[in-house]
Amino acid sequence: MRQLSNLRTATGIRAVCDVAQDMGLDPAEVLKDTDLAYEELVEPDRQVTWLQEVQAIRNIVRCAPRDIGLGARAGRKLHAFAYGVYGFALLTAPTLRASARLSIEFMKLSTGLTTYSVEETSDRVRIRFDMTDLPPDTHTFAIEAQSVITMDFIAEMLGTPDFNDMVVETPYTDTRYVNDIEEEIGTEVKGSMPGFALSFSSALFDEPLPKSDPATFQYCVDQCKALLEQPDVQPDLWSQKVRDVIHENIGEELNIQTVADLLATTERTLRRRLSEEHTSFRELYLDARLSRARDLLEVFGLHVDAVSWRVGYSEPASFTRAYTKRFGVSPGQARLHKSSVGSG
Repeated sequence: MRQLSNLRTATGIRAVCDVAQDMGLDPAEVLKDTDLAYEELVEPDRQVTWLQEVQAIRNIVRCAPRDIGLGARAGRKLHAFAYGVYGFALLTAPTLRASARLSIEFMKLSTGLTTYSVEETSDRVRIRFDMTDLPPDTHTFAIEAQSVITMDFIAEMLGTPDFNDMVVETPYTDTRYVNDIEEEIGTEVKGSMPGFALSFSSALFDEPLPKSDPATFQYCVDQCKALLEQPDVQPDLWSQKVRDVIHENIGEELNIQTVADLLATTERTLRRRLSEEHTSFRELYLDARLSRARDLLEVFGLHVDAVSWRVGYSEPASFTRAYTKRFGVSPGQARLHKSSVGSG
């Protein structure tokens, strides 16, 4: 499952809004369906969720004339100092290899969009990005942003690095599209690759870093460890996110594809995530609807037909069968129980 923290600083989503403003787009349109206002993003210590940031990216991709270049522009607005002690730990590592391994160890402190892994061969080191949780329309943004951010970190660590050694790998087969991404990022981009990755020579990863500071590095590592040991919010539970969407749209007929779209993921991914949490969309949907129905019947005493409609059933008979099977009494009996208690 995704190891990134659900809550993150607002710097990433603010960069998306700033890119929109630079292009003459309204930040309010970029923040549509995020429950955020642009003014809130400048508040000290403001945090947002991973889903809110993904939704903002989907919005700017939809509003902009084209998706190429958006991630690169946002990435250039995020400098190394924006990552706090986690960023300083990466910057003061003795080598790029040590920095990469450290980023894996403390990935939960990252505010990146994806998880990633380091793969080594005899002459190359690849940082592979897992785009599974991201909807396809955000993939170009994500790889551009990650490439530019990585280049910024390396520039800070090496001083004046030669990015001719860095290769951005993508699965895109359209040569013109790949070339346009290459022009925006400023380093070589390859298409028709197995997935998304940044590739470097092994020699570069083992070179001593001129700005490495052992004392500062150890202090930052200790601080990162302390942050990981602090009580944290529970990791993203997809079942809870699905419940939230269902409750917010309780009067509508929903299917898993619609809910997946609202959660900025794919149906296939959502099914897998729910399976990992030992549940299913069908179970969550039924439970949410019937639990709400029980409240409307037993607490408010609403008529069965009205309750059926309010929880998304087009046929009262179907609602009655489902309710009776779940609770052992019919909706009418539940409502009568409420009436008898109220008159006693």
